[in-house]
Amino acid sequence: MEHGVTSWFSLWCISQLVEQRLADGVLLCQRHGRHWQPLLAAGVSLPDVSLSVSGKRPFQRLSYPLCRQLDMGSGQFLSLSAQYDGYALFLLQRRRHVRLSKTAWLGFFASVFTYADRARQAVSLLPLFEYFPLPLVRITPAGVVEWSNRAVRRITGTTTADITGRSLREFSLGADWPETRRLYQRLVNEPELGMAVMEKHYLHPNGHLLLGETQLTLVRDIDNQPLCIMGTLASLRPRATPSRGMNLRFIPAPEQPEGVMICDAGSRIDQVSPAFEQVTGYQEKDVRGSHPSLLRSGLHSRAFYRQMNQALHEQGRWQGEVWNRRRCGQIYPERLSISALHGPEGPAHLVVVFSEIKQPDATEQNTPPEDKDTLTGLANRASFQQRLARYCRLNEPFALMILDINNFRLFNNAINHRVGDRVLQEVAARLRDRLRSGDDLARIGNDEFALLVPGIVHPRQARIFGRHLLNALARPLAMAEQQLYVDATMGGALWPGLNEKDAESLLQHAEQALFGAKQKREPLALYDDKLNRSQSRRIRLQHDLTEAIRRGGLRLHYQPIVDTASGTVTKLEALVRWHHAELGPISPMEFVPVAEECGMVQALGDWVLNRACADLHRLKLAGHSLHMAINRSSLEFQSLGLDGEEWLSIIERHGLDPQQMIFEITESLFMQGNEHHLERIDALRKAGCRIAIDDFGTGFSALNYLRAFPIDLVKIDKSFIDHLPGNRKDGLLLEGILRIIGDLGMQVVIEGMETPAQAAYLSTQPCHFLQGYLIARPMPLRELLTFLETYAGHTIPVAD
Repeated sequence: MEHGVTSWFSLWCISQLVEQRLADGVLLCQRHGRHWQPLLAAGVSLPDVSLSVSGKRPFQRLSYPLCRQLDMGSGQFLSLSAQYDGYALFLLQRRRHVRLSKTAWLGFFASVFTYADRARQAVSLLPLFEYFPLPLVRITPAGVVEWSNRAVRRITGTTTADITGRSLREFSLGADWPETRRLYQRLVNEPELGMAVMEKHYLHPNGHLLLGETQLTLVRDIDNQPLCIMGTLASLRPRATPSRGMNLRFIPAPEQPEGVMICDAGSRIDQVSPAFEQVTGYQEKDVRGSHPSLLRSGLHSRAFYRQMNQALHEQGRWQGEVWNRRRCGQIYPERLSISALHGPEGPAHLVVVFSEIKQPDATEQNTPPEDKDTLTGLANRASFQQRLARYCRLNEPFALMILDINNFRLFNNAINHRVGDRVLQEVAARLRDRLRSGDDLARIGNDEFALLVPGIVHPRQARIFGRHLLNALARPLAMAEQQLYVDATMGGALWPGLNEKDAESLLQHAEQALFGAKQKREPLALYDDKLNRSQSRRIRLQHDLTEAIRRGGLRLHYQPIVDTASGTVTKLEALVRWHHAELGPISPMEFVPVAEECGMVQALGDWVLNRACADLHRLKLAGHSLHMAINRSSLEFQSLGLDGEEWLSIIERHGLDPQQMIFEITESLFMQGNEHHLERIDALRKAGCRIAIDDFGTGFSALNYLRAFPIDLVKIDKSFIDHLPGNRKDGLLLEGILRIIGDLGMQVVIEGMETPAQAAYLSTQPCHFLQGYLIARPMPLRELLTFLETYAGHTIPVAD
């Protein structure tokens, strides 16, 4: 027990007595015979001698010689209780003749019983307050007295036995009791209200009517369940006739993080808490007498507020999440609870309690580091996802926009990573400059930014805002002593919108819109019904393609490639085909990207390689010695081991010579800047395979790739010969490319030869191989065997 006394005082009580200005210095002392030994001190040095006190009253003045001994001017002796007879407090003042004020004692009461952990300890040691001059009472939420100190019993003229176990109803004016009970219950149900200050009438046992001001606060146990209500009597004075009703106000708890706003019956602000001032930026003097509508953000509809008022009228309570506006104009989300407190003649007060929903703002310096992207200072992906979920819970209109920098890899690979980082920082700064108050910006990927834009209710608004953001990147970025142009694509989705169920589905739709914009090479796209149908088809294709790969639902067609020197077919290109049972033929231009999206491209590529090798072996047995060209995507190439063993083992398993295989890759593989790509290419070529660049000239072609990488064949895209002969510029361009490639010692395949005129023109050019519909369309193996047996060789027809 003694340890409990000293530990509680050392933690809370002594420091609060000094802080609340009940004393300039406090000593907790323990009696030893006729003297008191100081144990703890606050505001004064702990004496190393015992102290003597004359008199036996539990609360009395200390003698002046004793105060002088402690370098103080005056003081009071306060015994704790009969239960703790061996302990007392010395309350010391530097000045002489100081009287302890009731206001100071009330401050002490609030500082102890409105802090949860202090209050729990104080309630477990209530006998310590037996001789405190402040009247203290512990009651149940039903108003039954469980404990009271001597000051209460002195005022009421009762004994401990008289008052303990009795209801306070017996001491209350009958008309006030129902509202008093409702107040007790509100303290239980709404702890965020803090301390209630109630002015009501009391009946003295002698029949006199008294007007008293009581301060009440709820104490909860360690499991946050109601433990008791602690009350103190701030004032008590005679009142001849009762006034109508009772007066009530609330004092938010000092540690209460929520903002509290008390409104009168006319819905005008009467009182606010410190947290209210901190969150909104309004001082109490600025808002007292005003309507709460001054906080409205303008993002909610009139119907929203009508529903709120209807709930208050019918149920007396409303809670939810809203957007409000600070004094500075910034919009922010908050959780809001409104309760109507009724008096005898109807609603008397509205108690509004709110807590800000923290949304780390990348433009604020106090954003927690763990919520920031370290490079740009914006919110990171984890923080963004939390905010997106909160926006969706509010169920108010907004737009989610995702911006992706096109070909960002070029900045890192073509220049260096430092320039790439500066590009991201500059893009972030420019986007931030285009935002309104209340908009949110985050970096959610390597080169992806996400924006949450409240108040967007129509696709037209979203498109205007999206173009506004993209225009921020129209000006070149000046860095590294050069001007860089940044191109970006944006996708978006609206909330509430089409088939959006939650934050995850909304994010998915915005990303699908971004993907759709990139596919169509458009700067901006929004998720809509057309895109929804397209995405539904893609989802179905993902599932069905997986089954087609597993169950053999795909086919290979082969297109012959002719050697211009001999006029015979020496090579084949393997082209995958898919005839869907319900949807009909599906183009590789559609299902290959689907395979890349769903992670099936490796399985698709392995199936193609296995089937092509098997068919090439059959052709060999039939007497046709040919080379097979197979397309492999960048994703497939990246997953290949550095020794190329995965592909080489498949070739060997089918009894083929690696020299018969040509692997076609695209120029984008070289732009990735992966140093291991050269090792993979060297390993395949050392084994005998040949490497071809497919569709040369359609991407960001750079002839230095041909110089830097060991390449055997270059396939010229058909777009270079579509207007030949007849287009002088196209002719000059093609002839220049053919001359350079020939000088580098590589062979050339011309794709897309479809007319006799093209054939006649190409016969005059230094190209090694021809491929196109004029020779043959892609065909299955059975038709290919017939074609090879009947093909008489390529001859140059006479042009018209």
